[in-house]
Amino acid sequence: MLFTLLTVCGLVASGMAACPDIPSLEVFEAAQYAGHWYEIQRYPLIGEVGETCVQTNYTLQADGSVRLENRGRKPDGVIDSITGTARAEDPAHPAELSVLFDEGFQGSYNVIRTDYTASALVYTCTPLGDIILENAWFLSREPTMDQAVQDEYTRILADAGSDTSQLSVTPQNCGSLF
Repeated sequence: MLFTLLTVCGLVASGMAACPDIPSLEVFEAAQYAGHWYEIQRYPLIGEVGETCVQTNYTLQADGSVRLENRGRKPDGVIDSITGTARAEDPAHPAELSVLFDEGFQGSYNVIRTDYTASALVYTCTPLGDIILENAWFLSREPTMDQAVQDEYTRILADAGSDTSQLSVTPQNCGSLF
């Protein structure tokens, strides 16, 4: 899914000088978070333009890191994928993950909400001079997500000052890509 070319390519640019304050979870259980997730909504990403069925699989590693693979169907039908490893750099902030992609670039991945069994809200923001680059993902264990949960996640982002008009739905009409 989530997350092709995270902070390097495509993120949503905003005229704000500072990132919204959207705190990540204080307690995060990577073992419960592991598994298959479907991307339901996201902010636009250049690396995912036109992609449908964006999904990810997380695997907990023995060292506590999380191995990830993101897959999505390009408009021409080709399956695109990217892999990497995520880890919490600071044990005091276990839901603030740093992701190193196998292609050599790095990004962040902050879990804002999750119930582990049905849905998750992930957000990242990088200030670059007078603009900020934001990413947000609504993730679900199923190809659909309850509208009330989507509304809650949108409210969390909007209340913090994030421009939720940029959210777009990710069609999930391909079945599992894993």
